[in-house]
Amino acid sequence: MALRSLSLLTRPGRWISMTVPSGTPKNCIKRWASTKHDRGDSWLASMLGRSDSKESQSGLLSNTVTIFELQTHVVKPQFMCEYLKEMEHFVNVLSKTDSNSELLGSWTCEIGFQDTAYHLWRYSSGYPGLSQHTEIYRSHKELTESRHRRNVMLHTRKNEICLTFSFWPDPTPRPDENNIYELRSYALKPGTMIEWGNHWARGLRLRSKQREPVAGLFSHIGELHQVHHLWAYSSLEARQKSRDDTWQDPDWSKCVMHTVPLIRRMTSNILRPTPFSRMQ
Repeated sequence: MALRSLSLLTRPGRWISMTVPSGTPKNCIKRWASTKHDRGDSWLASMLGRSDSKESQSGLLSNTVTIFELQTHVVKPQFMCEYLKEMEHFVNVLSKTDSNSELLGSWTCEIGFQDTAYHLWRYSSGYPGLSQHTEIYRSHKELTESRHRRNVMLHTRKNEICLTFSFWPDPTPRPDENNIYELRSYALKPGTMIEWGNHWARGLRLRSKQREPVAGLFSHIGELHQVHHLWAYSSLEARQKSRDDTWQDPDWSKCVMHTVPLIRRMTSNILRPTPFSRMQ
């Protein structure tokens, strides 16, 4: 990624120097400068201070080769129970192969896009692992038959290959818990992903007092400029209390003020883990 250095006047007599990606919109630079002036050194400043100026945007935002696949299946309502049994069978068969994949979580939507199932897969070895997984489930007879039975139960299906933001915790199994999950998805304006990460690197600290943050993902292949935040709560009441408490911190208001202009659209869905999900 090509970078350029510039100096900005933030107030009379006050100049700051910063390095930004070439082609960054002027309005984004102004907001970054304001944030840097208000809060001092930021995640953005340290990120852009890396010596390798040819690093891609995704390389700046994420620091691991691990990739994730977020599957979305819209199920025909009359088939939901049968669909879940078939998915569990598929996962059990797949686990006995050499597929370099790990199903971290599976959920069905309780509030939001109902009759929708979400599955989060992890490929620790990156794209080679995804390729190996794809080859196996396309050539394995029992897996192919299972996929055919499953697909006739669906209205639509899609997937995204995602990376994790480096400042979010690594998604891990939660087998002994009893949570509901909230999947908040954001479609960002092109060119604003780094600014989003800068503000959320600070905002997430205000939401990390409990084990609520589960995963922070951004799309790498599929529909681009997408961000997915996954949260865990013991109940809807706990979710409401957590959000109310966070709003008492003025720094949270600043985070919202800076990030809302970056969003084209957003959705919130409350999810329930399936019986075979490793995130409960």
